Amino acid sequence: MRVEVRAAEPLGAAESQAVLELAARAESADGSAPLSEQFRLSVESGDPGVTHLLAYAAGLGLVGYAQARTGSGDDPLSAELVVSPEARRRGVGSALLSQLPGAVRVWSHAIGAAAGAADGFARARGLEPVRSLHVMGRSLVDGPPWPSATVPERYAVRHFEPGRDEDAWVAVNAAAFADHPEQGALTRRDLEQRMAQPWWDPEGLILVVEADDGDRIAAFHWTKVDPPEGDTGEVYAVGVAPDRQGEGLGRAVTVLGLDHLRSRGLHDVVLYVDEDNLAAVHTYTGLGFTDLEVHRQFARVPG
Repeated sequence: MRVEVRAAEPLGAAESQAVLELAARAESADGSAPLSEQFRLSVESGDPGVTHLLAYAAGLGLVGYAQARTGSGDDPLSAELVVSPEARRRGVGSALLSQLPGAVRVWSHAIGAAAGAADGFARARGLEPVRSLHVMGRSLVDGPPWPSATVPERYAVRHFEPGRDEDAWVAVNAAAFADHPEQGALTRRDLEQRMAQPWWDPEGLILVVEADDGDRIAAFHWTKVDPPEGDTGEVYAVGVAPDRQGEGLGRAVTVLGLDHLRSRGLHDVVLYVDEDNLAAVHTYTGLGFTDLEVHRQFARVPG
């Protein structure tokens, strides 16, 4: 099959729709979404610093898609790639990969048999796993109880207020995740993209602030329920300002978020955490979370 790869920056409306439809077919076939949230949002929004690659085949139309984007600071490019189920093992993935920069890191969000196929594809092309992202979960109604939240008296707890907290939240998130290539790179534009999504709920973004300065955020727990009518919540992001670490705020604000999700009548909760973030893994394990899936990032390793 002859494959033609075209670059686009940004995608047109018809191209965006075709990519989302391709991703939906892949998800239906594999049981997992091939594009993570930020990559999917960038398909629709025309984010700067993003390269889109479209693979076409005669008679089949769009058969593959790859996206490469910059991280924060000196972090390497990261990419995600998806091939239409009806066009796999016909050179589409290789054609897309060949057009990506050599130093790019490519994510696989596949599970089950699809994860094994993705691993084999990567290794056959000289890519090795360099990062693992664990999906952990627990029941909100059964299982080991979590402790009550204890917040020092110098702090107060409130919900995010649109029109008041955007810039302060972006700043504390960037500081808390300075070493994280995705979360630490979020801008106000990225925040506003998420605030425009159907699942956005300001009450689900819990802030721990200075008691004598309600605009100064010390820690936060952003919870998410997607779809909003579903029965599973997510520990979307937990962050603590660097100068407030060591006071137990991370564990306390995590518990506040779990309490919030349970109060909504949800049944389960999930989260994503890097394997090498040992402190976070320890905290979540202590709160009753166990592994559900592992997503991997692949790259060419020198030598």
